[in-house]
Amino acid sequence: MTYETDLAAAKRSDRAWGCTCGADNPPSYDACHDCQRPSWACAACGVVNTSARSDCDECGNTMPAELLGDREEGFEMTYAEWITTQIGPRVVGGRYDHGDDASAYDVVAIDPGPRPVGTWPVWQITVRGADGQERANCCGWNPRRDRVRSA
Repeated sequence: MTYETDLAAAKRSDRAWGCTCGADNPPSYDACHDCQRPSWACAACGVVNTSARSDCDECGNTMPAELLGDREEGFEMTYAEWITTQIGPRVVGGRYDHGDDASAYDVVAIDPGPRPVGTWPVWQITVRGADGQERANCCGWNPRRDRVRSA
């Protein structure tokens, strides 16, 4: 494939990323086609960002997915890294769903923890469903299924 066909496909699927130089790029490009500025993919939501920005354009996360990639044996994530992947792009006041309109929910509160040893869950998110009921849970963000409806 060529840059033009890759970019056209990325734009059709709304996955192209914009560089600070103004050029659009396919998500598979690890640097801008025009200015060669490197990019990074967000660990929480997978959005590609230019290296000129330290926060994800989509969710505000600051951890690149590359840091979660193939690690040497024995690697352990820090609590903050793990929580970032669990909460994902969700913010208080945002609306999200689990891949279908019937599962839409609003985030009411996020308690990233950690909580005292021995208490469960160690973090929690409080959501309001379509039925108006508020529920607390510790379900992690799944970027393959979950969607941002409005942040």
